[in-house]
Amino acid sequence: MTQRGAILGIGTMPANDEGGSVMRRKLSRELACGLTCAVLCGMTAFAQSPPNPNYVRQEIFSSYQEFKNELLTTVGIVDPTARNAAVNSLWSTLRTAGQVPYAQDDQVAFLYRGSASSVSWPGDFNGWNAGSASWQGTQFPGTDLWIVEKSFPTDARLDYKVVLNGSNYILDPANPLQMWGGFGPNNELRMPEYVFPQETVRQASVPRGTLTSNVTTFSSSLGYSVNHRVYTPAGYDTQNLSDLPVVYVTDGHEYAADHLGSMVVVLDNLIASGELRPTMAVFIDPRDPSNQGNNRRFNEYNMNPNFANFVANELVPTIDGNFRTDATSTGRTILGTSMGGLNAAYFGAVKGDVFQKIAPQSPAYNVNSAIYSLYQNKDLQFLDIFQTNGTFSGDGSGANQMANVWTANDYAFTRTITNEGHSWGQWRGLLDDVLIGLIGPSPFSADFDNDVRVNASDLAVWQGAYGTNAFADADGDGDSDGADFLAWQRQIGSGIPLTAASTAVPEPSVGTLGLCCLAIVLGGPGRAARVLRTRFGEFR
Repeated sequence: MTQRGAILGIGTMPANDEGGSVMRRKLSRELACGLTCAVLCGMTAFAQSPPNPNYVRQEIFSSYQEFKNELLTTVGIVDPTARNAAVNSLWSTLRTAGQVPYAQDDQVAFLYRGSASSVSWPGDFNGWNAGSASWQGTQFPGTDLWIVEKSFPTDARLDYKVVLNGSNYILDPANPLQMWGGFGPNNELRMPEYVFPQETVRQASVPRGTLTSNVTTFSSSLGYSVNHRVYTPAGYDTQNLSDLPVVYVTDGHEYAADHLGSMVVVLDNLIASGELRPTMAVFIDPRDPSNQGNNRRFNEYNMNPNFANFVANELVPTIDGNFRTDATSTGRTILGTSMGGLNAAYFGAVKGDVFQKIAPQSPAYNVNSAIYSLYQNKDLQFLDIFQTNGTFSGDGSGANQMANVWTANDYAFTRTITNEGHSWGQWRGLLDDVLIGLIGPSPFSADFDNDVRVNASDLAVWQGAYGTNAFADADGDGDSDGADFLAWQRQIGSGIPLTAASTAVPEPSVGTLGLCCLAIVLGGPGRAARVLRTRFGEFR
């Protein structure tokens, strides 16, 4: 199992956490974005490419010290012409190997070539402070090569930019890796042991769910109109799926975008892999439908009772009335990041009768500290809580304080922590943990088509999979054999109303039954399980 994030239970704190002041600077940067940034997001949100999942960092030196020795030898060549040629050659080697910045073990050299009076690297690791003294680059004499050296956890993933002459923010021209955010693209530093979340990558063979266009609803609670989009899983109509859990998602326009949250892709992949039962999602857009440059998220998500009433009392009944949902509090999850994470916790506190499952990602609790007292003074231990955060840019400070509150008041909760910053790169990569942790797969091992019902269609899957693959592997032994058919017989009717299940149990053909018996005795041919299952669902 590849572990990228720590799964922590009650009362467990991360070893590395930074102060909340850095987090507040990051949030101030979000809020200061204003009209210009909102317009940028609105113009580009669905036109950009997701991050590259196939990047490979090639090892060209046996150690970081060997790289450093080669670098110092190169820039120390006395003859200017020879020195420039050697720097060009080394630079070409580093770029070809995907080694700008150069990272080996836990050491990193940020590198830049070009004419400038100063070069610095702001990012997740220093609160995006371009003026930080320890992040000012050093220029090698007689060259246009700049460097600053640091050390990070070997599995870290961090966003950054390059700043020239104190104020000119640019993308690193030597690093093709980018991760988009609300301000456009940043560069990515992926440390050597970082594992890319492959569940965020669209797979051609995976059936796609359906995402509606924007639906505009006038809210009497808010006094204005709100857009939302609805995701229904593949098979919703053809398999007549029903009693579906629903995830309500704030900042929905960004969670649904493949280059940001990639949540539609993650849902498709997890449902196809069997790690997640068929699930719906409602993506709520905080932008004014008539002026998308007006993003109302800070007002809506700052413990706003009017927004809570809109979602719980207006939107939820509309969704339940128009779709085949699990219309219970246990069937609903509220998910959000940053200010949306604060909102998710607030919904749990004031609308727990509607949303029993809450998923705050990098929650901005410090924006409104009243959230802590709600969990101290109310009996909310019935909530299912899954919280995620990073360890850079103060991303864990408020999450730590809330975890202390939950621990002191006997809450059960799950927490995933990664060596990342306040970024979509972190949030998208932890969606599988959240969805599997709060919703999970079908409860029936013989539900081979993953529709949370055991019926004749599962028998058809077993018949096609028998002796060929593990698509009907009820007992987890890596194949589809007679034992799995017996599991199907025992579970037939599960998840189906009694009147619909009161029919004769179908029987396999005589020839197939004979093969079943033989398979039970001999064990049957073992084949690999579905490829998606080998990756999806692991806690990274």
